[in-house]
Amino acid sequence: MDLNERKKKILQAIIDEYIGTAEPVGSRSISKKQNLGLSSATIRNEMADLEEMGYLIQPHTSAGRIPSDEGYRFYVNSLMQRYKLGMEAISQLQDELIGRVNQLDKIIRHAAIMTSALTDYTTVVTAPSHKSDKIKKIDLVLIGANNVMLIVVTHTVKNQIMNIEIDDETCRVLAELLNKNLIGLGADEINFDMIKRIQSEIESRLSLHPKVLINILHFVYETISSMDETEIYVNNAKSILKYPEYANVEKARGIFNFLEDKESLKKLISESDGNGVNAKIGKENDFEILKDCSLVTVNYSLGSKAGGKIGVIGPKRMNYAKVFASLDTISSEIDKILRYYMGEV
Repeated sequence: MDLNERKKKILQAIIDEYIGTAEPVGSRSISKKQNLGLSSATIRNEMADLEEMGYLIQPHTSAGRIPSDEGYRFYVNSLMQRYKLGMEAISQLQDELIGRVNQLDKIIRHAAIMTSALTDYTTVVTAPSHKSDKIKKIDLVLIGANNVMLIVVTHTVKNQIMNIEIDDETCRVLAELLNKNLIGLGADEINFDMIKRIQSEIESRLSLHPKVLINILHFVYETISSMDETEIYVNNAKSILKYPEYANVEKARGIFNFLEDKESLKKLISESDGNGVNAKIGKENDFEILKDCSLVTVNYSLGSKAGGKIGVIGPKRMNYAKVFASLDTISSEIDKILRYYMGEV
């Protein structure tokens, strides 16, 4: 049985009502609050049909209906009204992101904060992988008596601190030789054997204990290798406590534990495919803990290259229209800002 226009309007009204109240929706509530021009009896009959078709669920015999996963999916695909962010929110977003344009990691972290502020849901953002970025410069800077900061510059800046006792001249020569051998290579092209081949050249210029030198080379390799790791940031995890769906303590604890599991989050986000804004609703998610949640994601670009993903996790009755509009706007703004910064516009 196909959904006729009347059934579509009633399904939309029920889902809109349930998104706002989290209470099962009855026919009388719809007939009073929605300008459908239909009697309670007619709405009740249509609701029974919608339940039979799998779009609604009646949680208790005497209760109204709530949307099923299939109902939400049809709503997102066919019924959801377009939501437009206000100019004030867009202007604030632009100002916040532009203010961090020289620090990519801060742009990405702040995108998570801004997304949570716009949607009031938990936000998960993956930072771009830099495995194929070409190394532009390597520097070693002495900070304090026994600490050296290694700085690796690509499109972004990666730095790590090592506890080791060497002087400024040693730092300078090491940086010179690392630059000579590694500039122009991507992190995915560099292995430890390649870095170790620099050892004899370093030994001809510096009098370093062999163990100290090997430790330094390992440190350089580990720092460059870590550029291949996908960072993931979670913001506003506590927002789930606002929603009655998570009133059960064990359920809330399970969600919190999941949000602390970085590897599971990376798997969850990476499995969200497609262009534009996409939603995985309830059982469409592979993780059992998310069967009562929805995940909405969008890709963002790093100039002309693939960047990462921004995701929103919330109850299945989330305000999809607002979440879709927020993610679409944020990804577009990040793309514009980074294209400008990288000289691609």
